[in-house]
Formats: sequence, structure tokens, C-alpha cells
Amino acid sequence: MTLLSNRLALTALALLLTLPFLGAQHHLPIATFRQEWLAAILGLCALLPLLPLLPGDDGDAWEIPRTVLLPAAFIVLVWLQFAVAGSVLYENAVLFSLYLAWAMLLMLLACRLEQRLGRTAIADGIAWSLLAGSLLAAGTGAMQLWAPQLGLPYVFPSGGRVVGNLAQPNNFADYLWLGIAAASYLQVRGRLPWPALAAALLPLLAFSLLSGSRSVYLYALALTVWLLLRARRTEGETRRRLLRGALLLLPGLLCLQWLIGVANLGGTSVSSAQRIVASGSYDAVRLTLWRAAADIFSDHPLLGAGFDSYSREFFQRIERFPLDGRGIPEHSHNILFEIAAEFGSAGLGGLLLAAGAWLAGLRRRYDEAGFLALGVLLVLGIHSGLEYPLWYAHFLAIACLMLAIGERERWRLVAARRHRWLLLAGIALGLVTLIGLRGDYLRLEEAARGRQADGTPLPIATRQAWLLESYSRSLWRHYAALQFSVLMPIEADDVDGRLALMREAVHFSPIRDAVFRYAALLQLAGEESEARVQLRRAMLSYPDRIPQARAEIEAAMAEAPTLAPLVELLRQRSF
Repeated sequence: MTLLSNRLALTALALLLTLPFLGAQHHLPIATFRQEWLAAILGLCALLPLLPLLPGDDGDAWEIPRTVLLPAAFIVLVWLQFAVAGSVLYENAVLFSLYLAWAMLLMLLACRLEQRLGRTAIADGIAWSLLAGSLLAAGTGAMQLWAPQLGLPYVFPSGGRVVGNLAQPNNFADYLWLGIAAASYLQVRGRLPWPALAAALLPLLAFSLLSGSRSVYLYALALTVWLLLRARRTEGETRRRLLRGALLLLPGLLCLQWLIGVANLGGTSVSSAQRIVASGSYDAVRLTLWRAAADIFSDHPLLGAGFDSYSREFFQRIERFPLDGRGIPEHSHNILFEIAAEFGSAGLGGLLLAAGAWLAGLRRRYDEAGFLALGVLLVLGIHSGLEYPLWYAHFLAIACLMLAIGERERWRLVAARRHRWLLLAGIALGLVTLIGLRGDYLRLEEAARGRQADGTPLPIATRQAWLLESYSRSLWRHYAALQFSVLMPIEADDVDGRLALMREAVHFSPIRDAVFRYAALLQLAGEESEARVQLRRAMLSYPDRIPQARAEIEAAMAEAPTLAPLVELLRQRSF
């Protein structure tokens, strides 16, 4: 029974590290919902076989890594923000707490598997899974580049761009480099001969370059240093393997970049080097996002502006931090700035303290499993400094597993009867919650797209009824509010109700289809000064939307002449 439960858990874990990264369906309003939902289900299913359900297992001690305190602290913080500052939406706080509770269970899963199989065995299993998944992901990139006309249902239709089934170039490159880190680890362990390593690195390096992500050079440099520093502390054949792996990474990347340019292997795809030449190393957009995050932090230094508040806070500061019409960002594209802006010094201090403690513990007991954990987290850490991969459940899962494996300071808890039934109840509740969330979301997605899964168009009345159902009884309430804001006509009838719904939508996310209508509704409600401020911010944020907004408001003027001042402002475009 123990052998069977171990195999079931390892199978679910391997699927968690591969399948979510290969899903080809990405539909709004949440493009990654299917991938994240699948990761969540597989994470719980991996833990389920490891529960001590037999009477003889009562004395079995479970290990709990101290790193688990980090997600627990953020759960406390988000509810403190909800209770004290009122800056966090209730549904957002619930979803955020579910994410982090799941992350804590994954840490428990990693430690439990380590207890049963040993540190090197679980590290090897994770590494093989990441390598297999990344090679399959590179295969989807190859199909996008060289055979897009086939229209395969299991390959994301990217229009010839190389983004893999992750449908985003930087996430795609990140996952390929996680596979490179795993392959390097396996070669050092003697599990992957160097010719096989070279064969695996060839597609992973090439398609990471063809993705156009400029981060690949940072990954190559970081992992080369990772291998060389490890080589300083070892001798013999292991040292030679480390040096061989280091010599393959950065020189191999540069050679492949040269070959891609000479042979034009990428076709119309823009490679990483071309992007660097075109834009240089200076990224004015990210610098603006970081400056805005620092400004938000200065206004909310203790607890931050609230979880998921960056978009609306940036919208309010658009005049000071213009982005040349690029719209309103969802995130500051840097985990430290984001935590500082949304969770203040409490969140940032907790994150830095946990990172310092983890690194200190790793340094004291640095073994092969810790070596893998550090390499994988280097890739995720670099990406987190430039974007937000950890805001996706399937990337968060990898980070949690690595944090738990690298953490050697643990508590031991004897699995008494009450503990195993409590954990079983938590997993069962999680599975039921995920099934409910999926049903609610698919109904919302069909309403948002205006057609059912089989392509049948939805009547407008059915569409509105489904959106109202999502708005009134699901955790996707604010996504439904956004869809209502897109469909809502500019009318004076029931202006207070319309304004309340629009205010809720814009508070959640100031999207281009809502911010201009919100200004018009404020004008109809007699809040003229607020309407002018809102319209100015909307024009600065989405200048390409001005002609359409002007046409919509001019059409509404036939029934509501009080909108004339806004039309005049749209004509002047004085900003």
C-alpha cells in the first residue's frame, strides 16, 4: 500500500509539473484559468494518497517546513487589510487565501514525499518532470513556428510567433529554462550523460531565444554562476560535470543566437537578440511601473494599498506616470515593488526575512536537493524581478515545492487521528471548492464570449442572466461586473444603479471599455468635476479609444444633452 500510494503521489506530482504548461486553451476573462485549475486539482490529488488513513499510521510524524509561515502571514495580512483599511474586495481576499492555503499544502506534500523517498529521489523526480515538460513545451513552439497551418487543437494558435502553449513569450522562456536547470542538475547527478544533456539543451536554448524574451541571457548567466560556484565546493567527476555544464550554457546560447541570425531559422519570429538591438537594455516602461509602485508605497507605507490594487492606484497616478498610451498595467512587473505597493513594509519585511532565513538555512546544509532548488528558484526569481510568474498557480507550485525541499529547518508533528481527518477534510473541501469554481467560471466565460462551448451563439437575455448569476452568487463577481461594464449603454435611466455597478468594475480593474463610460455616468449623475477628472485619466490611459468613446457619448447626447461638456473635452484631447 505504501508503494502504491507513493507511485500515485509521484504521478500526480509529475502531471502537476507538466500538464498545466501544455494546455492550449486560453480564453478571456481569465486566460490561464484552465491551466491554474488543473494545477490546483493535481496538487490536491498528489497529497491525497499520502494521508495516514490506516490505524497503524497514527504515530507517523509529518514534517512542516518553517517557510510555510510566509503564505500564512500573507493570508493574515490580506484579511487585516480587508478589516482595517477596507481596500481589498471580499472575493479577492477569499481567492487569494485559497491560493496561499493550497501553496501551504504543496509544501507539506514536498516534505512528505521527501520523508518517504529521500531528498535526492524527490529532487530527481521533480527534475525529470520539469525536463520532460519543457521539451514538450519546446515541441509546441516548433509547431507554432514551422507548421501553424495545421491548426492542431493541442497547439495554441499563435500566428507564427513562438510562445508555446503558455501563450506568453516570457512565461514560455521561463519554463524552458526551468527545464535547462533540471537537465543541468541531472547531468551533475550522473543521471543524464553529457551527449544527452547537449541534445536536450539544443531545442530548449533555441526556442527560448526564438520566444523573443530578453531574460534568457540573464538566466544563462545566473545558471552558469550557479554551476561554477557549486564546482568550487566539489572535486573529482562531479566537478568535471559541473564545469562541462557551465561551458554548455552561455557559449551555447550565443552560438545558437548566431546560427539563428545567419540561417534565419526563426522566419518572421523576433528573437531575443533582435529585441535587445531594437529597444536596447533600457526599459522605460518597467522603470515607470517601479516608480509608480514606490509612490504607492510612500502613500501606504505600513499595510500597503491593498491586495490587487496596483491597477487602480496606477490609474489615479496616470498623469504623473504616463505610459504613452500603453494602457493600465495589472502589475508592477517586480515582486519586491509589487509587495511593497500592495502590502507595505509589513509584507515586504516578511518576504525579505523569509528569503534571508531560507538562504541561511540552505547555506548551512547545502546538498544536491538544495542545489536543484536554488537553480530553479534563480530562474523564477529573475523572472519575478521583471514580471509576475508567481501570480499563476502552475508557476507558484514549482516555487513552493523548491522552497520546501530547500528548507531544512522543520517542525515535526505526529499524525494523530484528529490530524489526518482534519487534513482529509481540508483536501475534500478544496476539491469541492475547485469543482464549484470551475462550473461558475465556465458559465461566466460563455456569457463573456457570447457563445457556448460548442460555438452556439447566446441570446442577449441569456447572456445577461448568466452574468447576473455570476455577479450575485459566485467568487467571480467582479469579473461579471467588468462584463456588465462593457455591455452597459450610456443612459440616464437608473443612473445611480448603473453608476454603482460601474464604480465596482473600475475599482476592480480600470479597463478601456469601462473608464470612458464611467466618466459619462458620473456626468449624468451630476458629479461633473469627478467626471472631468475621470475622463482626463481615461484619455491619458487609452488615447486610441478616444474616437470610439466620443462616438458613443455623442450618440447618447440625443437623450442626455448634459454629456456635451465631455464630448467637447474629447474633441480637444487637451492632454
